[in-house]
Amino acid sequence: MVLLLTFGCRSRVKTGGARLTEPSAVEDLAAYIRQLKDKTGRSYDALAKRLGVGRSTLHRYCSGGSVPPRFTFLEQFAKECQASHAEILELHRRWVRAQTSQPPETRPGPEQRAEQSAEQLLEQRPEQHGEKGAEQRVEPPDGPAGSPGPPPTALPAAPDAPPGYRRLLGSSRTRWVLAGLAVLVMGGALIWRPGQDSRASAESGHSCTDRSGVKHVDARQGGLVWTRDFVCANRPDTPLYLSVDSTEKVAILDTPRSWFVCWEFGRVQGDGGRVWYYTRGDRAEPGKESWEGWGFVGSEHVDAAAHPLPGMPRCPFASASP
Repeated sequence: MVLLLTFGCRSRVKTGGARLTEPSAVEDLAAYIRQLKDKTGRSYDALAKRLGVGRSTLHRYCSGGSVPPRFTFLEQFAKECQASHAEILELHRRWVRAQTSQPPETRPGPEQRAEQSAEQLLEQRPEQHGEKGAEQRVEPPDGPAGSPGPPPTALPAAPDAPPGYRRLLGSSRTRWVLAGLAVLVMGGALIWRPGQDSRASAESGHSCTDRSGVKHVDARQGGLVWTRDFVCANRPDTPLYLSVDSTEKVAILDTPRSWFVCWEFGRVQGDGGRVWYYTRGDRAEPGKESWEGWGFVGSEHVDAAAHPLPGMPRCPFASASP
């Protein structure tokens, strides 16, 4: 008794009256997310806009309030934070630990879903199974007349297993169901790779919507009214320039999807393209309010299968000047 008490006292290490405990996997993931965010020096609002999520959602992930259900979001977050390949791998490792450490009642795994399905199957066919805890016997096939068959083989249920598992062990059909589910789960785990969902999302985001009957009044072009536009995905925080050959910024696109009305060739961009799209930004640059947000966006920031967009008219001008 004395030894047990001594061991119990020594196992408690206190600092300032509080016991030291290792952080949970969720807290460990949140700390690493905050570490990547702090490296950028950017606010929650700025990062949330770039990622297309709400500020409160990003804050929950950074504070450990919840764990992202898909790693593709964290991979995009890491890239926005200029994380290295090694940091992205470390982020994925911590995310997997946080996912698997969540309570089973809040995160039902494949094994639990398989067990529940098997239990429902068994309860739908109670007549095929014996009483709880009874032996299940396999009858031998009928042999030739007059020849005694082999003695029946008893299959006792595991004595220490719960009642649900005793029923599961006695059903060959259930074992086949569980085996099939296990193969599906393992196959999905082997096929999935980090970033696969993001590539699929990028491919589906290449489509743009051609709209007619809209009304965009362009005060910078003498009140010109645009009645047709093309809505495409674009990179948030994208700058708009005064003209296709200018480096003077006049506005910013904050939203991840925007409309564009025409295109024109201009100076070469970072990806080698020369197509520029005319649109109106979400907010004007300081001192550039007189342009009312109208300007040109490089095609490198617009997600489309081809540039220029098929069917889009060419701009009758090459600048946003009045």
